[in-house]
Amino acid sequence: MTSPNPGLPRVAFVTHSAALSGAELFVARVAAAARRIHPVVVLGEHGPLEQRLAESGVETVVVPLGEAARDRSAGSGLRSVPGALRTTARTTLALRTTLRSRRIDVVTTHSAKAHVYGAIAARLAGIPVVAHVHDVARGSHLSTLNGMVLRAAIGLLPSHRVANSAMTRRSLGRVGRTAAVVGCPAALPQIGPAPDGPLVLGMFGRLAPWKGQDLTIRAFAAADATGLPSDARLRIVGGALFDGDRAYAAALEQLVTDLGLEARVDFTGHVTDVASELSGCHAIVHASRRPEPFGQVVVEAMAAGRALVAADAGGPADLLDHDRSGLLVDPEDTDALAAAIVRMADAPTRDRLATAARTAAEPFRQDRIVARLEDEYLRPLRR
Repeated sequence: MTSPNPGLPRVAFVTHSAALSGAELFVARVAAAARRIHPVVVLGEHGPLEQRLAESGVETVVVPLGEAARDRSAGSGLRSVPGALRTTARTTLALRTTLRSRRIDVVTTHSAKAHVYGAIAARLAGIPVVAHVHDVARGSHLSTLNGMVLRAAIGLLPSHRVANSAMTRRSLGRVGRTAAVVGCPAALPQIGPAPDGPLVLGMFGRLAPWKGQDLTIRAFAAADATGLPSDARLRIVGGALFDGDRAYAAALEQLVTDLGLEARVDFTGHVTDVASELSGCHAIVHASRRPEPFGQVVVEAMAAGRALVAADAGGPADLLDHDRSGLLVDPEDTDALAAAIVRMADAPTRDRLATAARTAAEPFRQDRIVARLEDEYLRPLRR
């Protein structure tokens, strides 16, 4: 652990999950890169993120979120509420004690559950709260009850709010009007040109139905009939991080077999060296069914100087200018996605898109984004 600087404000990053998923990877990245605050990451469970933070020297503590609350899904109904409330109350009180003992100056919350129990604990401890919202606060991924609770918590408890995109801010409704919009940092090392040889397409992200890996596999197969080189390959980079996604992962492998693509589609599983995987790809495909609030994979690929095919919705549609810095398509339109994939076989097209994408990613350099976030997290202390 790095030695704390007694002159720096102590800022807690609270998230209920320790999986290496989007918001959690964001927390690890920003906490490790912070310079004007002393970060203390508070997790609701033990897991891979805890190890990642330890390797970075980030002060970390686990305040376990009870099983009934931790396992309550976004779509859960009323029957699971009593047990979740009891365990959440116990966790909230334990977290209040932890925040006081760790001498926290500001609490930032980074997950739907943390926006509720983390913010309440901070208020009980007399500590200002900043809700950093990483996902949209309404939609089919949330039950009506959970959506109402989440929006109420974000509206009533924090002193300040940060959204990772304009789309996320809009989902907050009226309270979102005062939220600051700060994107996610692109923190990859410099990556050289794509290698010589046959076209390699990469798709990065955890394996989950809404991420659309099956859509990309089907479009890759369809592209064979419309000009894709027969030696082109597709690499599916990522694993099923949650139990509910393991059946989907198995279905993807079966789909590849059914389409006769076993020799051309690779599944890497979860990887920690994303830069190495990106360096081996000529172009990146993003095909989320549900609009991404921001699209960390997209901005990382842009910063790496890789051509992109991305879903024309949500954060990626804000990040990319169609046919200038990337190709935007409806991922559920197999023909359109296949046609965009075929265009990636043309090296001059890839180079043109990649050059513009790298330039467009410049505002998301890690040093710039972290400095902006430190300003926003410290705002309650300046009032």
